[in-house]
Amino acid sequence: MLAIHNSHYAIEQILREQARNVTFDAALHKIGFEEIITKLRKQKNIPEFNRLLEFNKIRNNAEHFNIIPDVDTVRFYIRIVEDFLKWSYRTYFKTDYGSLALEEMIHDAPIKKVLLEAKESVNKNDLHNASQKMYEALGAFKFMMFGYFSDYRVAEIGFSGIDFPNLLADLAFKIMFSEDEVALRKLLSIRSSFKQVNGNWVPESVYPIPPFKDSEEAKEHYEDILNIILTYQDKIPASFWRTE
Repeated sequence: MLAIHNSHYAIEQILREQARNVTFDAALHKIGFEEIITKLRKQKNIPEFNRLLEFNKIRNNAEHFNIIPDVDTVRFYIRIVEDFLKWSYRTYFKTDYGSLALEEMIHDAPIKKVLLEAKESVNKNDLHNASQKMYEALGAFKFMMFGYFSDYRVAEIGFSGIDFPNLLADLAFKIMFSEDEVALRKLLSIRSSFKQVNGNWVPESVYPIPPFKDSEEAKEHYEDILNIILTYQDKIPASFWRTE
């Protein structure tokens, strides 16, 4: 159901953006998917137009009546959606869809650089280096979140072996990521603390380097980490991000 909903949303947003250049009888936000795509088709033929109309019906049935097709049918339409995205980016926006990378949306330049190195290592099947790089990137992300959520003023407070800076940060993480078990589990696997450097308290993180049995497992970890960073990076103030 999520695959259907999100894929349909991607198509509709592109069509609605292009529809800004077209006149309708009512405000654009009141116009439905079928009317928009039909009118745009009159200007320029849209490949797999009938399939996209069918997919719109599938989305409506899934959304409103919980009628969800089998996985092979969904995969078929996902491929139709991908072909539409490639065509629409090239036709409407003069952009090569294949050249776009989600990593470009990462705010912090060093994290982006390391994560791209991890991606390259995955592609080369260098799984140990891929693991090291992707968790280095996540460790740097946790490093910034820890510095924001915790407080160096409790760095030297100890009680029954409790690390108070980590306690404060872990509580904040558990609240923020209470509905995202994957993100919470991966972030809590990284231990952060404060240390003194030249008289100043600065955070540091120690990250794991899990072994991957194959490239598919490495890709899953990579996608999880990329999604964590993209989803939650705006929770950190812009002053924390590095531009180079």
